[in-house]
Amino acid sequence: MKHIIVLLAALILAGKVNCQDARISFSSDDQVLVKGFEWAKRQAMAYVFRNNDPVGPWYEAALPKREAFCMRDVSHQLIGAQMLGLADINKNLLSKFVAAISESRDWCGYWEINRHNLPAPVDYKSDKDFWYNLPANFDILDACYRAWLWTGDPIYLNDPAFINFYDKSLNEYVRRWDPDGDGLMEGNPDSTSSRGLSSYNEEKYGKVGIDLLAAQYIGNLDYSKILLFKKQALSSDDYLARAMKIKNRINSIWWDPENKLYHHYIRYNGMWLDDKQMMSFLLRWDVVPHDRASAVIDHLIKVVPQTGVEMNTYYPLETYRYGKAEDAYRLLVRLVSPDLKRREYPEVSFAAIEAIGMGLMGIQADAGTLTIRTKSRLTGSTGWAELKDMPVFDGTITVKHEGRMKTILTNNTKKDINWEAMAESGKAQIIKVKPGQAKKINL
Repeated sequence: MKHIIVLLAALILAGKVNCQDARISFSSDDQVLVKGFEWAKRQAMAYVFRNNDPVGPWYEAALPKREAFCMRDVSHQLIGAQMLGLADINKNLLSKFVAAISESRDWCGYWEINRHNLPAPVDYKSDKDFWYNLPANFDILDACYRAWLWTGDPIYLNDPAFINFYDKSLNEYVRRWDPDGDGLMEGNPDSTSSRGLSSYNEEKYGKVGIDLLAAQYIGNLDYSKILLFKKQALSSDDYLARAMKIKNRINSIWWDPENKLYHHYIRYNGMWLDDKQMMSFLLRWDVVPHDRASAVIDHLIKVVPQTGVEMNTYYPLETYRYGKAEDAYRLLVRLVSPDLKRREYPEVSFAAIEAIGMGLMGIQADAGTLTIRTKSRLTGSTGWAELKDMPVFDGTITVKHEGRMKTILTNNTKKDINWEAMAESGKAQIIKVKPGQAKKINL
C-alpha cells in the first residue's frame, strides 16, 4: 500500500493525475451495484488523459478511438465526471466549446474537438461544411449551469467567454435558425447537409425536433436562474418568460392525447414523424408534468431493447427522478451489465456513476445556497449504500443511506452545508452541517 501512495503522490506532482481523481468510492450490501460501480469507475478513468495534449486535460466523450469529445456526450458525462473528481477537466472542455461559437458558422461552435485542440476532421471540413445538432448550444449552457451548481466556480457566471456564449446562443443563434420569426428554431431544410440538424436523432427531414424545443427551454430557464443569482431581475424575468412559452407549447401542441405521449418531429410538410425514444430529453430537462410522466417512462422502458446504447444511458437517472425506483434499478443494473452491447462506449460508465449518485442516492448540489439535497431511492435489493468522498463545492461529502428512512451526511468541505434530506413523501428536514461534522437524519 505504501508504494502505491508514493506512486500516486509522484504522479500528482508530475501533473498526470489530480488529487481528487477517482477518490470517490461506493459500498453497499448490494454486490451487483458495488461491482457495477467499480467497473464504471475503472472504465471511465481509462478515458481520462492528463498527458500534456494540446487541448489540455480531457476525457473521451465520443466514439472510442476518435480521441475526441463532442458537445452532447460531454454535457451528459459532466456530473459523472464531477463525481470522479474531474471538475477541472469539465471546465477545460466547456471552455473549448464556448470559445468556439462563431458568426461565420451561424453561431454554431465545433460539434466535436480532438486532443489536438482542433475540430474533429470527421465532423468538420469548413465553416460552410460541418456536422451540427442544433440542441447542442443549449445542452452546453445547461452543462455550464450544472457545473456551477456542483462547484461554485465563478467562471461559469462571470467569465466573458461564457457570458458571450450564453447571450449569443439564446439570441443571435435562435434568430439565425428561426426563419419564420416565431422564436422557435428550425433545422436546415437541405436534406443533403448535416449543418444544422433539428434533433439529436439526426433525422434530416425534420423541421423541428422536440428535443430541440426542450433544449431551448432549459437554456432559457438556466440563464434566467444565473441572472437572478447575479441580481439582474428584469433580464431574468425575460428569459424565464421565453422558457415558459416554449414549455407551454410542448405540453399543448406537441402532446398526443390519443397515445398519451409526445410527438418527436414535425416535418417540413407539416406531418408528424414520431420516434418516441427522444422523450427522455423531456424528462431530463423537466418539461413533462408529473401526471404525464408515468406513461412516458413506461413507453421508454418498453423500447429500451430497441434503442442504441447512447439513449440507454439516459433512462436510469430519469426513471429514478420520476419516482419509479424499481424500474430504475433494473435499468441501472442493465447499464453496468457485462452483457450490454457496446458497454465500452464512454458515456455508459460516466452515466452509471451519475445514476448511482443522483438517482439511487438522490444527491443534488446547489452552490448558490451551499445546499446538498439527498433522497434515498433504495429498493428491496439494497439494504444500505454509501458514497464516500464525492467531490462537491471546495471539498467532498460522504452520504450513507440505511434503507429509505435514515441518512448520514459527512461534510468534508471548508464551509457550512445546508443539508436538505427528502423523504419519500416529499417532506424534508433541513439542518446545517459544519466542516468535519457527520450528521444523521431519521425521516
